[in-house]
Amino acid sequence: MSFSSIYKPLFGVNILHKYFLNKGTEDYFSMSDVEKEKQLAGYPLSDLISIVPSATTSQKLRGHKLILKNTNRGFMVWTKVSESDSNSPFIPLNDSLHFTFLLKTLNSTFNHFTQVGLSNAGQLFFFSNNRLSTEDPGFPLIKKSNSNAAIDDTYRLNSESIKNELEQLTRNEQNNLIGIIRIGMMGENGSYHVIKPNGTLRNDLREFNIVFANRKTTWRYFFNTNQQTHNSDDVKKENGNARQLVTKTEHPLTARGFISIKLGDQELPNPDVLRINANSTLTKIYSEIYM
Repeated sequence: MSFSSIYKPLFGVNILHKYFLNKGTEDYFSMSDVEKEKQLAGYPLSDLISIVPSATTSQKLRGHKLILKNTNRGFMVWTKVSESDSNSPFIPLNDSLHFTFLLKTLNSTFNHFTQVGLSNAGQLFFFSNNRLSTEDPGFPLIKKSNSNAAIDDTYRLNSESIKNELEQLTRNEQNNLIGIIRIGMMGENGSYHVIKPNGTLRNDLREFNIVFANRKTTWRYFFNTNQQTHNSDDVKKENGNARQLVTKTEHPLTARGFISIKLGDQELPNPDVLRINANSTLTKIYSEIYM
């Protein structure tokens, strides 16, 4: 008699970036399900970020008959289940078991279009359903899938935590590393547990969200000739320079859609993400467009 292996989802992580998923000023999370699927259809996550299990985690996955599968929005871990009980993992998952996944950027301009701090860009992000003992008790936990809140710099590790984490990785694993995802079978509290206390699978799949906001910048336009501006325009002269105009407010950078910026009857182009400049204190970011 032969038996076929049955796998069930154990947990999933979505990595959503609003630069690609928003449409102009329209927020991805305010869209209908149909519109969201359209945005996801062209979401280049695999060109943006590489999700790699650490060497230790790869061994754990194999040893526990678990399979890592990438999705169009992140990844899912599946577990082989018992032939006699489809709610029990084929190999028991103990309470202390956790898995580490490395987030590596594949895009050199990632910080250009991502709303994160520039002064602490070298500090690693850490997303987990458990807090590290080396971090403040208020360090934020990874968001659950019912949250669309974007991450911020509070998810960055302190120097002691970074040292401890990097010591566990090879030099190759550290290349282009921007963040670490660590999911434990038991979370910080019951709402973060991946499995039930008795080791069986939950009826409701634990799925987590990592949402990156798209950066908002002041748009700076360089002209070859003097420009006439009016109060009704979306731009103004910068320091009285008629050939150098800036938007009166910050605007989000997006890969899709168009944001109308008016200079008289003229509609100015939206910037790309290549030309980014910051002031000396890194408190104001400019996107520069040469006309």
